[in-house]
Amino acid sequence: MHHQLPSRRAFTLVELLVVVAILAIVVALSFPALTLLQQRARVVHCAANLRSLQFASLAYAQDHAGWLIDARLPHGGHDQGSDESFVDVLSRKNYCDTSLIRSPLDTSPHWSIEQGGEGLPVGGANGFLRRTSYGLNNHLAREFSPWAAIDPSLATDRLAKVADHAGTVQLLLMAETGPYAAADHPHVEGWGSSPQAPTIASAEVSVAAVSGGRATAESQSNWSFLDGHVETASFGAIYVDAERNRLDPAVSGLFERNFTQQ
Repeated sequence: MHHQLPSRRAFTLVELLVVVAILAIVVALSFPALTLLQQRARVVHCAANLRSLQFASLAYAQDHAGWLIDARLPHGGHDQGSDESFVDVLSRKNYCDTSLIRSPLDTSPHWSIEQGGEGLPVGGANGFLRRTSYGLNNHLAREFSPWAAIDPSLATDRLAKVADHAGTVQLLLMAETGPYAAADHPHVEGWGSSPQAPTIASAEVSVAAVSGGRATAESQSNWSFLDGHVETASFGAIYVDAERNRLDPAVSGLFERNFTQQ
């Protein structure tokens, strides 16, 4: 007696199409979440870079009688001793690894081809390429201090000259395109007052490196402070105007009080 094996029913074309459609929907739904996770990982990585650079800067200051590291990469075409920029000094003196100077959030085309960029020279910078994602708050840099231009004794270039270390930004993310893409500092004194300030600042600083989109007071970026801590903060929580900001040591210690009065 022969037993007939049960027949295996093959998937029909319609069933296969349904399965493919379901898989496509699942992938489409999960893609935004995956993209968000990847962006969050880049933000955290960038913050870690900033924290390491900030500690390296503080270590340098402690080894040099409190003098702060300086900025030397100009936004124009005049070399002002680029090998003395914090970018080179911290790595040359073994305070940090050179890989830290590039943020994982940075997609500038002005990096060299060897560094994964397009090798596109920065316009108005005598053919210079980008050398750092991060820059120094120029209020804390001797070479580009706005107050030192008036009176050298007013330069806040030493730890002892800054009253509120926890409230004063030292390191930030530089703009990825434009003339400041080759610089290692902005010119905060030219940002003006809200609501124009975010737009003006965005030509110098990547104020929306974290949030993306156009520059507004709500745009978010990473900022590191002179006490070593790092914040992912909105531009409006860092800068409102010349009297209310966390960049100029003359007013940064009063920011929280003045911010609530805006």
